[in-house]
Order: sequence, then structure tokens, then C-alpha cells
Amino acid sequence: MEPGGRLRGGLALALLLAACGPRPAPVPEVLAPPEALSPLLPPCHRIERIEVSRSRRLLQATCEGGGRLELRVALGRDGKAPKRSAGDLRTPEGLYRISGPPRSSWRYHLFIPIDYPAIADAEVALGEGRLSGREYWRIRDAHDRGEAPPPDTVLGGDIGFHGEGKRWRGDSEHLDWTYGCIAMSDTDVERLAERVEVGVPVAIVP
Repeated sequence: MEPGGRLRGGLALALLLAACGPRPAPVPEVLAPPEALSPLLPPCHRIERIEVSRSRRLLQATCEGGGRLELRVALGRDGKAPKRSAGDLRTPEGLYRISGPPRSSWRYHLFIPIDYPAIADAEVALGEGRLSGREYWRIRDAHDRGEAPPPDTVLGGDIGFHGEGKRWRGDSEHLDWTYGCIAMSDTDVERLAERVEVGVPVAIVP
């Protein structure tokens, strides 16, 4: 047989043996871990909007770039209805804004004020006869000047976000204990303070 014929014969035999021999085991498919299958949320460096759900006791912050921040919160001790007057131990409900920079609190670690009572709160109270015309205009004038509303009207004030301090440490997870403010752990109020600016809108909803 010619050399070329021997080569062709050997190749045919090799192919025949390969076809008849056992097939190699399939290579198992390697799946990406679950967290890699769905894109991660962007980090939260700057908060653009805050919503607090009173019924869920949950703060949800919308961040620049699409990130989100969720924090468990505690509310006023009488949490069944929204705030109507000073000393009623209730958290207000409505649309507000961060009215000042975070400041240290010896009792509650940090405090971040909101502009309660809003003009809408004052208008409702005036219409119901709970607020005098003089107090209404004091609240309205403060808002028009971009200042914090007076806390000494019948509607109360000095409402905002704050920590727990030593006295209430760990209680915000399961207890509404404030005088009307929105409380959270000291670590969480620090996270909030680092990312929020004056003027950020705050919606407190049922």
C-alpha cells in the first residue's frame, strides 16, 4: 500500500474508534451567583427625598442616581392619629422640608429639624378654629422668610428626626416612644445626617 493510502486508512480507523468509544462527560454549566444576576442598586451618597410611612414605621429615602435607603423608625407615643396640637405626643402627617442642618443633642445624639407646622397645617387649624389669626401669620411669615416656624403656637413644633441616645437605645425597633419626632438608632441617624441637606422634601404619610 502506498504511504498515502496507509495515512488515509489510519485516519479512517481513528475516526471509527472515536465514534464508537465512550463520549466525554458534559461540562457542567457554571451559573453566576444570584446577586450577580440582578444589578445592584447604586450607592446612596446624597438624599433627594424622604418618605416616612407611619403605619409601617419605615423611612424610605430616594437618593441621587437611583439609590435607596430604608430605616426602621419610632414615632410619637400616641401614634393612632396625626399631630394636631402641642403636647399631644403625635407625629405629624403632611409635606415638609428639612429646615436646618443636623445638630448634636445630649439627649438624642443628633437632631435633624423639619419645618412643622407647615402652612397647610396652619391653614387647616385656622379653618377649624384651633389656631388664632395672629399665630397663623407668625407661622406663615416664618415660612415666607425661609425660617423655622415658631414652636410656641398651639400646633407645637421642634419636630424632626433624631437618635435614641442612652435612654432609649434599641427601643425604636419595636416601640413608639417619642414626643412626636421620628426616632431611629444613633447609627441610622448618623447615616441620615451624612446624606441629607437643608431643603430636602419630607413626606409623612399614613
